[in-house]
Amino acid sequence: MSAHPRLPIVLEAASSLAAGLVNPTLLVTLHRDIDELEGLDGRRLGRSNKQYALRWAIFTMSYAALESFFNDILRDTASQRTLPVNPDKLRSAGDKHGVKLFTSDWGLRTRVKGTSAGNRSRWVVYSGKQELVAYLADMKNLRDLLAHGSDPNKVSNASGALWPLINGGNSMRLMGAEGFIQAAGDLAAQTVLAFGGEADDVPVWPEPARSGLSAEPRPVLKLLEGRRAR
Repeated sequence: MSAHPRLPIVLEAASSLAAGLVNPTLLVTLHRDIDELEGLDGRRLGRSNKQYALRWAIFTMSYAALESFFNDILRDTASQRTLPVNPDKLRSAGDKHGVKLFTSDWGLRTRVKGTSAGNRSRWVVYSGKQELVAYLADMKNLRDLLAHGSDPNKVSNASGALWPLINGGNSMRLMGAEGFIQAAGDLAAQTVLAFGGEADDVPVWPEPARSGLSAEPRPVLKLLEGRRAR
């Protein structure tokens, strides 16, 4: 596949995305670092509202970086409207450049609540139009709630990527926020390839310090199989 004339713009946007994901990954590590520490009030920070608040910062920063990536390469320069991270709209924007985005082969990896004993989180793949639309719609709904100061627990969960709460509603755990960082890199990597880039053109995405379930091998995406892009 020959390189698209806009490939240099895509690669620059991918590098900016990688830089934009650095701070969210550091906050994931910080969330784990403070688990056994105490705050100035002498109370443990682990499982406190102070610690939990970090997940919203991690997610909103990551979402903004991903949204900027797609807008940098696809938004009509004559329009001031922001392109939403919506597969249908991004696919249509790609068509205007003669590039096929969010095809049936596309997928992303993230972490969701487990179904085995203990309900420990696990890495999963969302692939194909229906699953990607559902996942990204839930993520946009969550971003909108946070941006407007609304209750994030009112977020939709059509994709099943969020954690149902006992008292009703849904929530994103740290694992889900970490998973969204992975998803952002996966979507950008496949965009680079769609514009005719090579695996070596894809940035090395920043990652938080991993241990336990977080460090388990991630599933392989069809379009990234055998490639350096992780």
